[in-house]
Amino acid sequence: MVNEVTVKVETPTPEQHQALRVKARMPRRSDRGTVKGLQNTLFGICLYLDDEIVGMGRVVGDGGMVFHLVDIVVDPECQGLGLGKLIMEHLMDWILQEADETAIISLIADIPADGLYRQFGFDYSRPESVGMEYQWNQRES
Repeated sequence: MVNEVTVKVETPTPEQHQALRVKARMPRRSDRGTVKGLQNTLFGICLYLDDEIVGMGRVVGDGGMVFHLVDIVVDPECQGLGLGKLIMEHLMDWILQEADETAIISLIADIPADGLYRQFGFDYSRPESVGMEYQWNQRES
């Protein structure tokens, strides 16, 4: 099936992005945030099967010092076929052409996808540093 997949260097549309995230049981993003965020993609990959998007991945950042891999998603019906690896190969090929050895290349890994990312040279940053995110639901009113 991987041979039947079409790889396109492009950013998904907001509709494709939202639909694929929801299908993969990932949190839906706001429509406004999705449109704005996708416009700021440095590099994107979309995988298609019969003209339907089945995978995506993006690189965001400043294009020089910081590169962050996001939205690495494969349709649950197509998982286990090497599509996540295919997305990562394209993202990393681009990053390694654009970045130098002083750049920060990062991602936040959902478990068990961390095993895939380790194949591409990613490792846990602990104990020196940890990933953190602002918790909107913890804000005081």
